[in-house]
Amino acid sequence: MTADLQMLRDVPVVPVTRVHQHIATGGPIWPAFDRQTGLRHCRNGLPVDQEASLAGPSQDVAAPCVWGGFIDLHFGHFMAEHLPRLPFAVRERPDDAFLFTVAPGGDPGALPDWVWDVLDWVGLDRAQVRFVTIPLHVATLRAGVQAETLPQVAPDAAYLDLLDARAKAMRLRLQPADLVYVTRAGLPLSGGGGTAGEGYLTGLLAQSGLAVLDPATASLPAQMAVYAGARHLVFAEGSALHGRQLLGRVPQRITVLRRRRGRSMARAMLTPRVTRLDYLEVSGASLVPQWKNGTARPDPALSLYDLPALFAAFARWGVDLAASWDADAYRAAAQADIAAWIAHHRPTPALIAQFHATLAGAGLAAPAQPAICSAGARPGLAF
Repeated sequence: MTADLQMLRDVPVVPVTRVHQHIATGGPIWPAFDRQTGLRHCRNGLPVDQEASLAGPSQDVAAPCVWGGFIDLHFGHFMAEHLPRLPFAVRERPDDAFLFTVAPGGDPGALPDWVWDVLDWVGLDRAQVRFVTIPLHVATLRAGVQAETLPQVAPDAAYLDLLDARAKAMRLRLQPADLVYVTRAGLPLSGGGGTAGEGYLTGLLAQSGLAVLDPATASLPAQMAVYAGARHLVFAEGSALHGRQLLGRVPQRITVLRRRRGRSMARAMLTPRVTRLDYLEVSGASLVPQWKNGTARPDPALSLYDLPALFAAFARWGVDLAASWDADAYRAAAQADIAAWIAHHRPTPALIAQFHATLAGAGLAAPAQPAICSAGARPGLAF
C-alpha cells in the first residue's frame, strides 16, 4: 500500500446519479477509466464502480483539489470503504479543497453530525470540504488509494502508524474499562439486522455494572475514548466494528458476537490493530427476509439467541448472566423486536409461515396479526 497521491490534470468530476449496493456512479471520470484500479472504488483489490458520463457544460476549477470520496450515509460502509482514502491525503495536502459526492437528492447541508466528526478526526477542516452538485472540470486533482477495503483487505503498517499518530494528536480522555459491551439493540425496531431481545441483554449487563456503549447515541469522540481505553471490547456484530478502524493499534482484545453464522466481519482490518480477535457463535435460528426475486437477504436478518452459548461466553468473562436472567422479561423484549421487524419487512404469506415455524422452534411466538404483502411488493429495507 502506498501513501503517494497521484496527480491528474483536466479531470471531469460529476454528481452521483445512481447508488447500488453502496457503489456510487459519479465522481471523477478518470482518464483511461477501464485501466484504473486503485483510484476507483475497489473491493478485494478490484474496481467495482462504473464510469459516469459528463452531459452538458461544466464549471472550471483552477485551484488544486483532492478526491475525498462518496459520503455514504451508512456509517459502516463510509468508514470501511471511503474514509481509508483520507488520512494520507489530508497529511499530504493539508490546505487543498477536498471534493465529495452525495447520493442523488441528498442535501449536503443536512449531513448527520457523525460525518463531520469523522472528517474532523482525520484532520479535515469543514472549510476545505466541497460537494460536487454540478459537473466540474478540475485542472489539478490528486487522489490516493483506499488503504484498506471490504471485505477483507488489511491495512499496512504505515497506515496504522498514521492512525496511531492522529489518535495521539486528538488527546483523547481515555475511558479505562476491563470489559465493554458495544450494543446494536434497537435496530430491529426499524427493520435493521440484529438479535431479538438484545435490549434486555444490554439492560441486564448495565445493571450488573458492566460498561455498555451504544454507538447510535454516543458521539464519535466518546466512542473513540471508550474503544481506546478498554482492555476487552465485545461487539454485537455490526457497523460499529468499522468505527474501531479509526484507531490504530491498541493492546486490547476484541470479541465479536456473530449474528450471521460463519461471518467474520472486518477480520483482516482489525487483526493488526489488536492483540487478540475472536468471533463467537451465540445465535441459533434467524428470520431472513427476501429480495423481490425470492432470494435470501441475510444482512438485515433477525437472529435469535442461543442462550446457553450466550451464557457460556459471558461466564468465561466473569459475568454470570444465567443467575439473573428473567426468562419472561427476555421473551417479552424479543417478541417486541420480532413484531416490529416483521411489520417493517412485510413478508409474503409463505415467508410468514416459515417465520412462524422458526419462532415456534425457539419457544417464541410470532405476532398475532403480522403485516404481509403480495410477492414483489416489498418496500426498501434499511440495515
